[in-house]
Amino acid sequence: MSRILIVDDREENLYYLETLLISHGYQVDTASQGNEALDKARNTPPDMIVSDLLMPIMDGYTLLQQWKSDSRLSRIPFIIYTATYTEESDRELALDLGADAFVLKSAEPEAFLKVLWQIQDQPHSAKPIATSPVGLDENTILKTYNQTLVRKLEEKSRQLEIANRALQKDIARREATEAALRVSVERFRLLAQATSDAAWDWDMLSDNRWWNDGFTQLFGHRRADSQPDDAAWAALIHPDDREEVLTGRQLAISQNGNNHWSASYRFRCADGQWAQVEDRGHLIRDDHGTVIRMVGGMTDITNRITMEKQLHRAQRLEALGMLTGGVAHDFNNLLTVVMGNAQILEDKLGDHPDHQRLARMITEAAERGADLTHRLLAFARQQSLTPRAVNLNQLVLGIEPLLQRALGSNIVIALELDARLPSVYVDPSELEHALLNLCVNGRNAMPQGGSLTISTGATQASDSTELDLSCGQYAVLSITDTGTGIAPELVDRLFEPFFTSAEQGAGTGLGLAMVHGFINQSGGQINVRSRPGEGSTFLLYLPVSDQPPTPLPVDEQPSENIGGNESILLVEDDHLVRQVAKHQLESLGYQVITATDGQQALDLLHEGNTVDLLFTDLRMPGMGGRQLAQLASELRPTLKILFTTGFAGHDDEGDRPQGNTNLIRKPYRRSELAQCLRQVLTQQDNA
Repeated sequence: MSRILIVDDREENLYYLETLLISHGYQVDTASQGNEALDKARNTPPDMIVSDLLMPIMDGYTLLQQWKSDSRLSRIPFIIYTATYTEESDRELALDLGADAFVLKSAEPEAFLKVLWQIQDQPHSAKPIATSPVGLDENTILKTYNQTLVRKLEEKSRQLEIANRALQKDIARREATEAALRVSVERFRLLAQATSDAAWDWDMLSDNRWWNDGFTQLFGHRRADSQPDDAAWAALIHPDDREEVLTGRQLAISQNGNNHWSASYRFRCADGQWAQVEDRGHLIRDDHGTVIRMVGGMTDITNRITMEKQLHRAQRLEALGMLTGGVAHDFNNLLTVVMGNAQILEDKLGDHPDHQRLARMITEAAERGADLTHRLLAFARQQSLTPRAVNLNQLVLGIEPLLQRALGSNIVIALELDARLPSVYVDPSELEHALLNLCVNGRNAMPQGGSLTISTGATQASDSTELDLSCGQYAVLSITDTGTGIAPELVDRLFEPFFTSAEQGAGTGLGLAMVHGFINQSGGQINVRSRPGEGSTFLLYLPVSDQPPTPLPVDEQPSENIGGNESILLVEDDHLVRQVAKHQLESLGYQVITATDGQQALDLLHEGNTVDLLFTDLRMPGMGGRQLAQLASELRPTLKILFTTGFAGHDDEGDRPQGNTNLIRKPYRRSELAQCLRQVLTQQDNA
């Protein structure tokens, strides 16, 4: 954005040029005479200067000479803008002194702007003082300059002689003022039509307020239907903001010397909605300092405020997510110890059913803790996902019987599925959990019963849509209930962890946070539409896949009796987890060698110990499990490897094992460990 320095000793000329240039995208600085202009330019050089000629202290010709003599300023275009020096000799002198253009103030705004654009588009270098065929030395230029000043002084003397007649002087001033006012008003209206803001002009003497077309375009109010007075504007201000806005404006009016006023407030649109606006006004005072008029413009900043809120919310959720992800690893290690020891107690208490039942309760509590951790990680977008091409309609139909049982007989479920829907690329298990969560949420919003509609469709995201997604096609899964709806002040907090509008103890407040995290981690988006008393609609935008859908997985119950007699090298830095894992492996019949870190494990392999499978944690101090596996495979290419981790995101070495075949997540049951070990051992044997 170009910055222009305007130099003129008349405030109305500065105001006119400043308004004109700002409306066309320029930054503007002003000075009232040459010395001030030089100081400002030398401190912060502008991209262009527009200067009057007739000014006190230092006039425009002197300013032009000093400007072109300054090595820092000589290359900056200099435009003369005058209403006094209008003869051809005045123009020639200005160009001889190095001016880039000579424009009369009688020129129309378009003509003046055209000159600026032409000069701005030309490559500019320092313009030397022109020379005529006979040559113009400094004395000649000064002589011409002095002659010009003398001529102008003589002209002013004649004008003063004429102006001595008091009545004629008064009439001429009144006519000039009225003409200037008419021109200023007309130019202001032209500029107001060119801006996208709601420009306004308030004549305080007549209490008449004028609006441009932006008043209708931004807020929907027709000027013909609105009262043209200040009270009508004040009535549209939000009641909670009105007193502060009016008090601030009155304070600006009462402060002599302050010609600017601004305020930010809520303004009612024609449809009843509230727009957040930024209002700025310029105060025009008479010769006595009394404000007689205000002109300004209102800018609708609703979208900007919304974007700022979304950014702050995203930053807050990201911070909570980082904290959650960091805690999950250690918490899962603790749960592994609790669950493992509880299962050991169950085995040893077979002759004491009451005590065995207590041990089983410990196992169930640990599993609930693991589920809580999983939901926290889903919110934090750090859970491990296994996305694949999925038939969304088939997934909805497959989970419908479960929904019928979970929601109860007083909830009527309706399906509206688009048969032409493309495959979606998501983790089907997590999507089922998300759908179940949203449906249960809808049921809770309908305590007296109601209907729940699940529909699928497709949409196109582009730069013109409100979706914060990459351009392309997305599948839409929507869940609509006929419940109580959500209050506007709660909508922005719905996806915050531990926030719930239910009664205390009725929920953890993690359900929607988990859905939000999962959808975002999957490359999609979740939106909410709701009004109190009108129900709610949750819209899940899911990325589509060009691959054919893969069959949905079928859950298999692991067998407790799978074991073996192979030799396993167990690598785990947490001594409690290591002890529990060693006991579980030995109870399954395996021979176990333990190591506390990667280096010790490599030393054991170098010593020639018999090892059929390496069972290693991914996250360990120093050498991580991924690096250990690579080095161990170089030593023993046929070595089988099984990873484990309590962290659900990427490991410290930059990635995680591809797929979940050779990865078991903490906390795990002994039966799960047994099945996973046999799968790895058998699969690699067959390979």
